Amino acid sequence: MNKQKKVLTILVAISIIISLLSCNSERRVNKNFNYFQSGLDSVKSITFVEPKLKVNDVLRVQVIAGSIRQEDAALFNMAMGTAAAASNMMYTIDEQGNIDMPKIGKIKAVDLTTKQLADTVQKMLASEVKNPLVIVVKFVKFKVNILGEVKRPGVVAFQKENVNILDALAEAGDLTDNGKREDILVIRKVDEKYETYKIDLRNTSFINSPVFYLHEDDVIYVGANRSKLLTVGRDPNSERNLQIALQILSTASVLLNTYIILKRL
Repeated sequence: MNKQKKVLTILVAISIIISLLSCNSERRVNKNFNYFQSGLDSVKSITFVEPKLKVNDVLRVQVIAGSIRQEDAALFNMAMGTAAAASNMMYTIDEQGNIDMPKIGKIKAVDLTTKQLADTVQKMLASEVKNPLVIVVKFVKFKVNILGEVKRPGVVAFQKENVNILDALAEAGDLTDNGKREDILVIRKVDEKYETYKIDLRNTSFINSPVFYLHEDDVIYVGANRSKLLTVGRDPNSERNLQIALQILSTASVLLNTYIILKRL
Protein backbone atom coordinates (compact mmCIF):
# COMPACT_ATOMS: atom_id res chain seq x y z
CA MET A 1 0.00 0.00 0.00
CA ASN A 2 2.86 2.37 0.84
CA LYS A 3 4.35 1.77 -2.58
CA GLN A 4 1.02 2.54 -4.23
CA LYS A 5 0.71 5.75 -2.24
CA LYS A 6 4.18 6.83 -3.33
CA VAL A 7 3.33 6.18 -6.96
CA LEU A 8 0.07 8.11 -6.58
CA THR A 9 1.88 10.99 -4.89
CA ILE A 10 4.43 11.18 -7.72
CA LEU A 11 1.70 11.12 -10.36
CA VAL A 12 -0.29 13.84 -8.61
CA ALA A 13 2.84 15.98 -8.21
CA ILE A 14 3.64 15.63 -11.92
CA SER A 15 0.09 16.61 -12.84
CA ILE A 16 0.25 19.69 -10.61
CA ILE A 17 3.60 20.78 -12.08
CA ILE A 18 2.31 20.38 -15.65
CA SER A 19 -0.80 22.36 -14.75
CA LEU A 20 1.25 25.18 -13.21
CA LEU A 21 3.58 25.33 -16.19
CA SER A 22 0.61 25.50 -18.54
CA CYS A 23 -0.96 28.33 -16.53
CA ASN A 24 2.29 30.30 -16.44
CA SER A 25 2.78 29.85 -20.18
CA GLU A 26 -0.78 31.01 -20.85
CA ARG A 27 -0.33 34.09 -18.69
CA ARG A 28 2.91 34.95 -20.49
CA VAL A 29 1.36 34.62 -23.95
CA ASN A 30 -1.71 36.66 -23.03
CA LYS A 31 0.45 39.42 -21.60
CA ASN A 32 2.45 39.85 -24.80
CA PHE A 33 -0.18 39.10 -27.40
CA ASN A 34 -2.22 42.31 -27.60
CA TYR A 35 -1.20 45.57 -29.29
CA PHE A 36 -1.46 49.06 -27.76
CA GLN A 37 -1.15 47.93 -24.15
CA SER A 38 0.52 51.13 -22.97
CA GLY A 39 1.74 54.53 -24.11
CA LEU A 40 -1.65 55.92 -25.15
CA ASP A 41 -1.04 59.16 -23.26
CA SER A 42 2.35 59.68 -24.91
CA VAL A 43 1.11 59.69 -28.52
CA LYS A 44 1.65 63.03 -30.22
CA SER A 45 -0.06 64.57 -33.20
CA ILE A 46 1.94 63.56 -36.26
CA THR A 47 1.93 65.02 -39.76
CA PHE A 48 2.66 63.15 -42.94
CA VAL A 49 5.68 64.67 -44.69
CA GLU A 50 5.43 64.45 -48.46
CA PRO A 51 8.44 62.56 -49.82
CA LYS A 52 10.83 64.23 -52.25
CA LEU A 53 10.91 63.26 -55.91
CA LYS A 54 13.72 61.03 -57.07
CA VAL A 55 15.29 59.70 -60.24
CA ASN A 56 12.96 57.50 -62.36
CA ASP A 57 9.79 58.83 -60.73
CA VAL A 58 7.00 59.15 -63.29
CA LEU A 59 5.01 62.41 -63.24
CA ARG A 60 1.93 63.78 -64.94
CA VAL A 61 2.23 67.54 -65.50
CA GLN A 62 -0.93 69.39 -66.55
CA VAL A 63 -0.99 73.10 -67.42
CA ILE A 64 -4.24 75.10 -67.28
CA ALA A 65 -4.40 78.68 -68.58
CA GLY A 66 -6.00 81.26 -66.32
CA SER A 67 -8.08 82.58 -69.21
CA ILE A 68 -10.51 81.27 -71.78
CA ARG A 69 -7.59 80.84 -74.20
CA GLN A 70 -6.72 77.30 -73.22
CA GLU A 71 -4.83 76.97 -76.49
CA ASP A 72 -2.03 78.92 -74.80
CA ALA A 73 -1.44 75.90 -72.63
CA ALA A 74 -1.94 73.36 -75.42
CA LEU A 75 1.77 73.16 -76.27
CA PHE A 76 2.61 72.12 -72.72
CA ASN A 77 -0.23 69.63 -72.56
CA MET A 78 0.66 68.34 -76.01
CA ALA A 79 -2.31 66.33 -77.35
CA MET A 80 -4.60 67.15 -74.44
CA GLY A 81 -8.15 66.06 -75.12
CA THR A 82 -7.17 63.11 -77.30
CA ALA A 83 -6.52 59.49 -76.48
CA ALA A 84 -2.78 60.21 -76.53
CA ALA A 85 -3.04 63.05 -74.03
CA ALA A 86 -2.32 61.03 -70.93
CA SER A 87 0.93 59.59 -72.27
CA ASN A 88 2.05 62.93 -73.78
CA MET A 89 1.72 64.63 -70.41
CA MET A 90 3.93 62.06 -68.69
CA TYR A 91 7.50 62.80 -67.69
CA THR A 92 10.14 60.55 -66.16
CA ILE A 93 12.84 62.16 -64.02
CA ASP A 94 16.14 61.39 -65.77
CA GLU A 95 19.47 60.35 -64.24
CA GLN A 96 20.42 64.02 -63.85
CA GLY A 97 17.26 64.66 -61.84
CA ASN A 98 15.44 66.65 -64.54
CA ILE A 99 12.26 66.56 -66.59
CA ASP A 100 12.28 68.02 -70.10
CA MET A 101 9.21 70.10 -71.00
CA PRO A 102 8.40 71.63 -74.41
CA LYS A 103 9.83 75.10 -75.01
CA ILE A 104 11.03 75.72 -71.44
CA GLY A 105 13.47 72.80 -71.50
CA LYS A 106 14.96 70.94 -68.56
CA ILE A 107 13.63 71.56 -65.06
CA LYS A 108 15.27 70.25 -61.91
CA ALA A 109 12.74 67.95 -60.20
CA VAL A 110 14.69 65.63 -57.95
CA ASP A 111 14.57 66.46 -54.21
CA LEU A 112 11.45 68.59 -54.70
CA THR A 113 7.90 67.70 -53.65
CA THR A 114 5.20 67.64 -56.33
CA LYS A 115 3.91 70.96 -54.97
CA GLN A 116 7.35 72.56 -55.16
CA LEU A 117 7.83 71.30 -58.71
CA ALA A 118 4.40 72.66 -59.72
CA ASP A 119 5.35 76.08 -58.30
CA THR A 120 8.65 76.00 -60.21
CA VAL A 121 6.98 75.11 -63.52
CA GLN A 122 4.31 77.74 -62.93
CA LYS A 123 6.93 80.49 -62.53
CA MET A 124 8.77 79.36 -65.67
CA LEU A 125 5.52 79.46 -67.68
CA ALA A 126 4.54 82.96 -66.56
CA SER A 127 5.76 84.51 -69.81
CA GLU A 128 4.16 81.81 -71.97
CA VAL A 129 0.73 81.27 -70.40
CA LYS A 130 -1.49 83.82 -68.69
CA ASN A 131 -1.94 83.06 -64.98
CA PRO A 132 -1.04 79.39 -65.41
CA LEU A 133 -2.17 76.71 -63.01
CA VAL A 134 0.15 73.71 -62.90
CA ILE A 135 -0.82 70.35 -61.47
CA VAL A 136 1.86 67.71 -60.86
CA VAL A 137 0.82 64.19 -59.93
CA LYS A 138 3.25 61.41 -59.17
CA PHE A 139 2.24 57.98 -60.41
CA VAL A 140 2.83 55.89 -57.34
CA LYS A 141 3.40 52.20 -56.83
CA PHE A 142 4.65 52.33 -53.27
CA LYS A 143 6.10 49.00 -52.15
CA VAL A 144 7.66 47.58 -49.00
CA ASN A 145 9.03 44.13 -48.18
CA ILE A 146 7.57 42.30 -45.17
CA LEU A 147 9.36 39.23 -43.79
CA GLY A 148 9.12 36.95 -40.78
CA GLU A 149 6.09 36.06 -38.71
CA VAL A 150 3.26 37.55 -40.77
CA LYS A 151 0.53 35.57 -42.51
CA ARG A 152 1.43 36.72 -46.04
CA PRO A 153 5.14 37.65 -46.21
CA GLY A 154 6.52 39.25 -49.35
CA VAL A 155 6.40 42.51 -51.29
CA VAL A 156 3.32 44.65 -50.57
CA ALA A 157 2.36 47.43 -53.02
CA PHE A 158 0.14 50.49 -52.50
CA GLN A 159 -1.19 53.12 -54.88
CA LYS A 160 -0.49 55.92 -52.39
CA GLU A 161 2.50 57.37 -50.55
CA ASN A 162 1.22 58.01 -47.04
CA VAL A 163 1.56 54.38 -45.95
CA ASN A 164 2.17 53.62 -42.28
CA ILE A 165 3.44 50.46 -40.64
CA LEU A 166 -0.06 49.38 -39.59
CA ASP A 167 -1.21 49.61 -43.22
CA ALA A 168 1.67 47.35 -44.26
CA LEU A 169 1.12 44.76 -41.52
CA ALA A 170 -2.61 44.67 -42.24
CA GLU A 171 -1.92 44.12 -45.95
CA ALA A 172 0.37 41.22 -44.98
CA GLY A 173 -2.48 39.62 -43.03
CA ASP A 174 -1.26 40.79 -39.59
CA LEU A 175 1.22 38.97 -37.36
CA THR A 176 0.91 35.23 -36.80
CA ASP A 177 0.42 33.93 -33.27
CA ASN A 178 4.18 33.30 -33.26
CA GLY A 179 5.05 36.92 -34.14
CA LYS A 180 6.89 38.87 -31.47
CA ARG A 181 4.81 42.02 -30.92
CA GLU A 182 7.70 43.82 -29.24
CA ASP A 183 10.27 42.95 -31.90
CA ILE A 184 9.38 44.62 -35.21
CA LEU A 185 12.48 45.66 -37.14
CA VAL A 186 12.34 48.29 -39.90
CA ILE A 187 15.35 48.60 -42.23
CA ARG A 188 15.61 51.79 -44.30
CA LYS A 189 18.14 52.94 -46.86
CA VAL A 190 19.24 56.52 -46.23
CA ASP A 191 21.96 58.13 -48.38
CA GLU A 192 23.44 54.80 -49.51
CA LYS A 193 23.47 53.51 -45.91
CA TYR A 194 21.02 51.29 -44.06
CA GLU A 195 19.45 52.40 -40.80
CA THR A 196 17.52 50.11 -38.44
CA TYR A 197 14.65 50.91 -36.10
CA LYS A 198 12.80 48.79 -33.54
CA ILE A 199 9.03 48.96 -33.03
CA ASP A 200 7.08 47.61 -30.04
CA LEU A 201 3.43 47.24 -31.02
CA ARG A 202 2.43 46.82 -27.37
CA ASN A 203 3.43 50.40 -26.63
CA THR A 204 1.33 52.90 -28.60
CA SER A 205 4.12 55.47 -28.55
CA PHE A 206 5.57 53.71 -31.63
CA ILE A 207 3.26 56.05 -33.56
CA ASN A 208 5.83 58.78 -32.80
CA SER A 209 8.61 56.73 -34.43
CA PRO A 210 10.31 58.11 -37.57
CA VAL A 211 9.34 54.85 -39.30
CA PHE A 212 5.64 54.95 -38.45
CA TYR A 213 5.19 56.39 -41.94
CA LEU A 214 7.11 54.11 -44.27
CA HIS A 215 9.39 54.99 -47.17
CA GLU A 216 9.40 53.10 -50.42
CA ASP A 217 11.51 49.90 -50.30
CA ASP A 218 11.56 49.79 -46.50
CA VAL A 219 12.00 46.26 -45.14
CA ILE A 220 9.87 45.13 -42.18
CA TYR A 221 10.91 42.03 -40.26
CA VAL A 222 8.74 40.45 -37.55
CA GLY A 223 10.73 38.32 -35.14
CA ALA A 224 9.57 34.93 -33.84
CA ASN A 225 8.53 34.49 -30.21
CA ARG A 226 9.93 31.90 -27.83
CA SER A 227 7.22 29.35 -28.59
CA LYS A 228 8.16 29.34 -32.26
CA LEU A 229 11.90 29.20 -31.57
CA LEU A 230 11.44 26.20 -29.27
CA THR A 231 9.72 24.28 -32.06
CA VAL A 232 12.38 24.96 -34.71
CA GLY A 233 14.11 21.71 -35.59
CA ARG A 234 11.79 19.69 -33.38
CA ASP A 235 9.99 16.61 -34.66
CA PRO A 236 6.53 17.90 -35.69
CA ASN A 237 5.01 14.82 -34.04
CA SER A 238 6.78 15.35 -30.72
CA GLU A 239 4.14 17.70 -29.29
CA ARG A 240 1.36 15.32 -30.27
CA ASN A 241 3.26 12.42 -28.71
CA LEU A 242 3.80 14.42 -25.54
CA GLN A 243 0.08 15.18 -25.31
CA ILE A 244 -0.74 11.49 -25.74
CA ALA A 245 1.80 10.57 -23.05
CA LEU A 246 0.32 13.14 -20.66
CA GLN A 247 -3.18 11.82 -21.30
CA ILE A 248 -2.00 8.26 -20.61
CA LEU A 249 -0.29 9.46 -17.43
CA SER A 250 -3.41 11.30 -16.31
CA THR A 251 -5.59 8.27 -17.04
CA ALA A 252 -3.20 5.99 -15.16
CA SER A 253 -3.29 8.35 -12.18
CA VAL A 254 -7.09 8.30 -12.11
CA LEU A 255 -7.22 4.52 -12.45
CA LEU A 256 -4.66 4.00 -9.71
CA ASN A 257 -6.47 6.40 -7.41
CA THR A 258 -9.76 4.62 -8.10
CA TYR A 259 -8.11 1.25 -7.43
CA ILE A 260 -6.78 2.41 -4.07
CA ILE A 261 -10.14 3.80 -3.05
CA LEU A 262 -11.93 0.57 -4.02
CA LYS A 263 -9.32 -1.48 -2.20
CA ARG A 264 -10.08 0.40 1.03
CA LEU A 265 -13.81 -0.30 0.79
